[in-house]
Amino acid sequence: MRVVSCAILATVAFASLALSGCATVSKGECQGGDWYGIGVRDGANGYGEERFIDNAKACAKHGITADRERWLDGRVRGLERYCNVRNGLQVGRRNDTYRGVCPLPDEEEFLRGYELGRELHFAHARLSSLDSEINDIRERLRRDREARDAKGEDEEKMKKYRLSDAERVELAYRLGVATVKRDEAVRDCDELEYRARDL
Repeated sequence: MRVVSCAILATVAFASLALSGCATVSKGECQGGDWYGIGVRDGANGYGEERFIDNAKACAKHGITADRERWLDGRVRGLERYCNVRNGLQVGRRNDTYRGVCPLPDEEEFLRGYELGRELHFAHARLSSLDSEINDIRERLRRDREARDAKGEDEEKMKKYRLSDAERVELAYRLGVATVKRDEAVRDCDELEYRARDL
């Protein structure tokens, strides 16, 4: 059960990373003029003050001037949501970049979670890589068995999948090593998840 949970968490982490965007304000947001709300959102997403320049440029294309003071006020509130240990963990899990936006002492707490989150990200990535390697080796060995059992026309079609004795031994050895490494990766994953629950 632990093995499945680690694999699922790795998939979720990669999916979250793929879905996270970096688009700036829309025309409608520029027209709405809620610069405090935009600042809150940008702060909560860990953007630095350079984000305001991107927002201002986007609105300037529509002839609308951005309100820097309201945006800064909102961003301070947004950073309160961003700069904590639990969010640091999530940002690290996604392997997102930390832009150095958190003030002290909040930054120390954020980084405590962020560093653990990155450890989790790479532990899940290692587990996923080992799963792929193991599946690939098993598939090659399965096709080899089918090729050796094939008769008649199928034998000719399956010839390309046949392995030599040396190749078979090498793959069996690699499978054993990868399986041991995978067990270690699962233990690492579980240990990190346990530490993350204590944050």
